[in-house]
Amino acid sequence: MVAITVEPEQDETRAAVLRGLSAHNQVRVGPRNGTPLTISLRDADGTILGGLVGELKWEWLHVDLFWIDESQRGSGQGAAIVAEAEQQARDYGARGVYLSTMSIQAPGFYPRLGYRECGRMENYPVAGQTLHHFTKAL
Repeated sequence: MVAITVEPEQDETRAAVLRGLSAHNQVRVGPRNGTPLTISLRDADGTILGGLVGELKWEWLHVDLFWIDESQRGSGQGAAIVAEAEQQARDYGARGVYLSTMSIQAPGFYPRLGYRECGRMENYPVAGQTLHHFTKAL
């Protein structure tokens, strides 16, 4: 008999689901070959003032997290970090980049860098806000 269980801990189930999904995907599109990508913006003291966290996988870069401290916004540092991430993706052999950002974050930033909106989810994370999905071919 099988049972659906709400798990108190995530690790075991997450690992099993990831193994199963990875095996399924590998047969159809090849190995994930996931490579982490982390880029930081630091001041002279080494304090992190921004950064990008993503993963190079298959033929794409997925940007998971991107943040620039208020003191650095408008200085071109954010565009420089994205340009470095794109170069790293090209060097990896990626065909494109994809990411998501909320309407309270930076949906106007990415089109200026050549990204196009490819989808949106209304009323996320709360009513009246929007989650924007962007992509860019490299």
